[in-house]
Amino acid sequence: MTSTPVVSQSTPIVLPELVTLAAALALASLVAVATPADAATISIGVQRRGDRIDIEASAQLDADGATAWRVLADYERYVDFIPDLRVSRVSARRGATVIVEQSGDATLWLLRLPLDVTFEITEIAPTRLRSRAIAGSFPTLESDYRLTPTGSGVRLEYQGRVATGWALFGPLEQLAVERNIARQFQALADAIEQRSAGDVTRRRIDAPNPRDD
Repeated sequence: MTSTPVVSQSTPIVLPELVTLAAALALASLVAVATPADAATISIGVQRRGDRIDIEASAQLDADGATAWRVLADYERYVDFIPDLRVSRVSARRGATVIVEQSGDATLWLLRLPLDVTFEITEIAPTRLRSRAIAGSFPTLESDYRLTPTGSGVRLEYQGRVATGWALFGPLEQLAVERNIARQFQALADAIEQRSAGDVTRRRIDAPNPRDD
């Protein structure tokens, strides 16, 4: 993420050239979105309902539940892997409630919207996180993450709700939400699998070698 002037969401902005370019790129993106070969496979759905946008995403991960929870609840390390996130800071803890302040950008190609949000997160360890925006750029932003152990690893599921009104993105608002959530969810899923793979490698290295006996 880079620092850019803050744009008021209440002020209409007309950027015909950028919107036209973004629309063309949006059509191309519907055909194919490139991801690394070793990236986790995710599915995502976005639906507009009146003055809000609902998001659902899921991924089957090659990881154990304990590792997935450690990554999910390690808020201050989000800046290491979540794209366009500059700051993620825990400002308070009260039992299972955590206050996290984040700053970053929502992006859609040439468009960039600076965001500052304070979240109240409720931890239901080790399988669920619920969060809601209590201050900042979003009047409504609610998220729910769930971890479910499976025979082949762990399933990560996300449900979110965000208020509409991103003037900068105009008619591409829903696409902007989908693209940003997809990038962040993909990054989280990949980070969980990478941490799990690293843990497995370390355990193998640390395991005693029978030949040494």
